[in-house]
Amino acid sequence: MNRYTTITFGPRNDDPNKFYNERTFWDRQSQAEKWGLQSLSIAGCFGYVVIEEGEDWWDVVDECGAPVNAVSISCDRLGTFSVQPAPKLVLV
Repeated sequence: MNRYTTITFGPRNDDPNKFYNERTFWDRQSQAEKWGLQSLSIAGCFGYVVIEEGEDWWDVVDECGAPVNAVSISCDRLGTFSVQPAPKLVLV
């Protein structure tokens, strides 16, 4: 059975170049998306991402709030997801 994770994110007070990430877990995609939409009204929340997780895979099924390619979504070896500002291209 798949699990859905909603990650709401916004700028951190101590470092505006990094985001805070708040995670909630759901059984249905509709519940996860509903929570993400409701969270957009919270001051300081830039947006949300809904991630569907299987046993050995994950996929972003919905995202809202951040401009396209403005955030980077990653997962470490322990299965912890993180949303951060996307790296900026620097010409040398």
